[in-house]
Amino acid sequence: MRAPKLFLLFITTAMLTLSAGKAQAATAEEPYTMLKQVGEQLFVDIGNIDADEQQKKAQLRTLVKAQLIPHIDTKFVSFKLLGKHVREINKQQALTFIDAIESYLTNTYANALMSYKGQEVHFIKPNAAPSNGYTAVKTEIVEAGKPTIDIVFKLRQDKAGSWRVYDLVAEGISLLDAKQKEIIARITEVGIDQVNQELLAKG
Repeated sequence: MRAPKLFLLFITTAMLTLSAGKAQAATAEEPYTMLKQVGEQLFVDIGNIDADEQQKKAQLRTLVKAQLIPHIDTKFVSFKLLGKHVREINKQQALTFIDAIESYLTNTYANALMSYKGQEVHFIKPNAAPSNGYTAVKTEIVEAGKPTIDIVFKLRQDKAGSWRVYDLVAEGISLLDAKQKEIIARITEVGIDQVNQELLAKG
């Protein structure tokens, strides 16, 4: 696998195409169409940021929090990450964990976007229709002189009918599965409260 920072950057640029899904209510049932329609304008918005490094990071964090995070199913992802520990924690610990995951993701993606240089994102129309509220959309991240990276978005439809991301499979690796193993092991070792503190510190 390539360098983690560059790898995460490719994932992040593709994920940003999920923003503004609510504004595309007419095509919300078609994740592929929604991804394709909103992506170009969002990349323009990112490219228009003109600031020093510190200010740019702050602006990217604001952009991620406002436009990307609402389209990630943070609660669903959080409970998946907890795995076997989900039945062991109380309500307050669960709420803190969800907040910590959101903060961690916001900072992680903002950091990754600091290296964005206008990579292209190609959308591949799915052959199969969504099934039982779940679907997957493949994208290709293209940069001149480098191999194409395939990323598959896994989405689920919430009760309001909106499609939200719950996992990414990049170069055959499920990010949810990989992070779940890390989180479960860490909770077993030090407990949920310590893990919450560590995630919040990273955010």
